[in-house]
This record gives sequence, C-alpha cells and structure tokens, in this order.
Amino acid sequence: MANIVMRAAERYSTRSQNRIVERLRRAGAIKPANATTYMPTARGERRLLARMVKFGAVVTESEGRYWLDERALINFRKEELARVLGAIAVAGFAAAGAIAIGR
Repeated sequence: MANIVMRAAERYSTRSQNRIVERLRRAGAIKPANATTYMPTARGERRLLARMVKFGAVVTESEGRYWLDERALINFRKEELARVLGAIAVAGFAAAGAIAIGR
C-alpha cells in the first residue's frame, strides 16, 4: 500500500516539476537575463513553484518573471523525494501504531 501511495505522490510531484522546468527551459529562462513571465494555473503547480522559489531552484527576477537555476534544481529534486518519503514513513508509523493499539 505504501509503495502505491509513494509512487502516486512522487509521480504527481514529478509531473508538476517537469511542467514548470520544461516551460522555463523552452523559454530559455536558464539565466537572469532571460527571465520569463510564468504563472501556473493549477493550484498544485503554484504551490510547487513557491517551494521551488523558496529553495532557490527557480529564481524571481521581478514580479512574475522567473529563471531556472539548474544546479539548485538537482538538490531540490532530492529534497522533494525525501519530503515525499518522509510523509509516507510518518503515515506508515501511524498505521502501525493504530494496529498495535487495536490489538
């Protein structure tokens, strides 16, 4: 069960990341001089973009103009995977605790 949940969460996060990253790469926004305007329409993508900006994987030049920091993106992807795995571990411990209490 946890494996299915992990794959689903990872797939959703990865798809959103890929949409944001590909949009910025297609626009050539991989350095400050080429920052492009980008505003995701989906709520999940807006949240992910905010996390990417906070981490430094996507850098804000001015209001609504972003560029992609490829080096920071590599570290961001590792952190996102760790975040998903951590959430699944907590859910697993909670389930194990509930089973133990129920006996």
